[in-house]
Amino acid sequence: MSRRLEPQDLYGIKLVEDPQLAPDGERIAYVVAEIDRHSYDYHRSIWVTPLSPTQGRRYTAGDNDTSPRWSPDGRSLAFLRAPAGEVKPRNEEERDRGIEKAQLWVLPADGGEARQLTWARNGVGEPEWSPDGAFIVYSAEVGEPDDPEADDAGLHDKRVPAVRTIDRLWNRFDGKGWVYERRSHLFRIAVGGGEPEQLTDGDWDDGAPTFSPDGRQIAFTSDRTDERWSWPANDIWVLDLPSKRLTRLTDETVYAGSPAWSPDGRRLAFTASPRRHDDGYTDVMVADAGRPGSVRRLTENFAPTFADTCIDDQRAFHGSPHLYWSPDGTEVFSQAAGRGSTLIYTVPGEGGSPRAVVEGQRRVYGFSMDRERRRMALAISDPSTPGDLFVQQLGANPARLTQLNDDLFQQVKLARPEEFSFKGADGWEIQGWIIKPNVASGERPPAILEIHGGPMAMYGWSFFFEFQLLASHGYAVVYTNPRGSTGYGRAFSAAVNGDWGGKDFQDIMAGLDTAVLKGWVDSDRLGIGGGSYGGYMTNWAIGHTDRFKAAVTMRCVSNLASIFGTGDVDWILTIDTMDAVPWKDLDRLMERSPITYVEKITTPLLILHSDRDLRCPISEGEQMFTALKLLGREVRMVRFEGQSHDLSRSGHPRSRVIRLRHIVGWFISHIRTEVIRPKGELARAGAAGD
Repeated sequence: MSRRLEPQDLYGIKLVEDPQLAPDGERIAYVVAEIDRHSYDYHRSIWVTPLSPTQGRRYTAGDNDTSPRWSPDGRSLAFLRAPAGEVKPRNEEERDRGIEKAQLWVLPADGGEARQLTWARNGVGEPEWSPDGAFIVYSAEVGEPDDPEADDAGLHDKRVPAVRTIDRLWNRFDGKGWVYERRSHLFRIAVGGGEPEQLTDGDWDDGAPTFSPDGRQIAFTSDRTDERWSWPANDIWVLDLPSKRLTRLTDETVYAGSPAWSPDGRRLAFTASPRRHDDGYTDVMVADAGRPGSVRRLTENFAPTFADTCIDDQRAFHGSPHLYWSPDGTEVFSQAAGRGSTLIYTVPGEGGSPRAVVEGQRRVYGFSMDRERRRMALAISDPSTPGDLFVQQLGANPARLTQLNDDLFQQVKLARPEEFSFKGADGWEIQGWIIKPNVASGERPPAILEIHGGPMAMYGWSFFFEFQLLASHGYAVVYTNPRGSTGYGRAFSAAVNGDWGGKDFQDIMAGLDTAVLKGWVDSDRLGIGGGSYGGYMTNWAIGHTDRFKAAVTMRCVSNLASIFGTGDVDWILTIDTMDAVPWKDLDRLMERSPITYVEKITTPLLILHSDRDLRCPISEGEQMFTALKLLGREVRMVRFEGQSHDLSRSGHPRSRVIRLRHIVGWFISHIRTEVIRPKGELARAGAAGD
């Protein structure tokens, strides 16, 4: 007998992360992420499995082991180990050894004791082996805190408030905090141990290192421009190890992703998007390794974008794709997102039409390949799969190797999204989905219109816990990819720039109208919700229509003028996206700000916001709350302490569960559903974690 999905079921979800195929293609190392229900900590461990659906074997014993990387001969596995939860050093020695940070370890692939290689004060990341297996290169932050006495106060049982002196525009980053104090640089360490060698230095950040096939050069990303503290981006650089000579290959106009060497070491492939005036699109590019200015774009007019832009609530952003060259250097393999799916494509190395090699309605959010490029290890999500491990021979179909959530889904029946299309503003074709609850035939259930963030991202064929939760409680969920979404061509995503609240709003409402006209949902029982840009659009919608009986706005934007200068990179939003600054274009910014229309809002509104959200600061939610309270409207605000913009995807597990309780409870208390009565814990949106 199946039961309803409940908010606390989030604690039971397990996910595969970072699958790494061994060089010979016979084994896969991967990370299993799960939640400790009692400590509320995320635990991650590394597992290894052969290429058959047998029980994988746990390889590491730590509580937070990530980033498995096979040695070139497949006989060792490097990985990062950090403690689970928050660990504080007790003295200066523990602080200097970075006991609370991720450190580099190496483990014999066929069993044995793991050895710790680094004790970096600020931890390490991005480990990559040299071709001969003798060294590992990694990135690590260096630099002293702005206020050392305050930074060390906890070591001496003192409380010393920090005093910060900031002279850089870009000085903090959501989910991380202050970034102006330290710089990330590259280091190399012998696998046998010893002191690491610092390879780069300077007042900039270096990352994403990768060795050339002969081991004499390292390609990496770095922003060394004069604009790095105002319009941050990355160029592709090459370090010649014998001479220490540095060469910049790109021209400072792009935001480049991780580089990949061709088999002959003569070219580098990478993904890149515009540094300024983002159009939502990432292309595959290639450059000659020793020739600045030789960059060529390979994917000019391809509708999918070469990044994983699919949004769900099980994982945060995964960074730029890792690219792989074919053994003969004629093709490049990469993830690309289009029409709701993130798949794997090959791109001809001299340009031409990309070709899908992993197809279907799914999100491939992680992949790797063996040395001969015969096989792929895939981390895949679809509407019934939060995230499992698959393997695929080129030319075949993916074979599933794990079923991490079968026990849970034997108890809970999931709903399958149904795809539909409709005409938006200007007659543009828009893709959408509806998840229907289990109701009697012919019955029109209540519906929640969900709006994604970005806006240059996309909903798609991925598992979305929040949507399934709403469906299990009797609500249809309608979600669409209006203009501004990625995966439908460059012009489609760029059309939202300068027009927030314009034709994008028309597209979104046309999708809801389609669901109503087709008789799928009850037009008198409608709700709306969304986060980030989706929170902006939720605020905008209830200020321009009274169709909705309840709304939930999450990590929202309410005032395009006041957000300027309060977040981590919000000047890019107003200048590059809206082509405006408050001191010259205040009227235009306010004309497109939901707070301007707050007097027209009659829809009961629930505001969910994190107090450490540096992308859309909590003041954006506070403005809506204060105005609506003064106007005597029904509004409630729930503040999540210590959480960032990514609360719904990677925040504290208890806070994530409470957030889900509030969402479904708010809708239950305002919109009748036949599945559950408007009483009890969910309707009250209680604040307990259970």
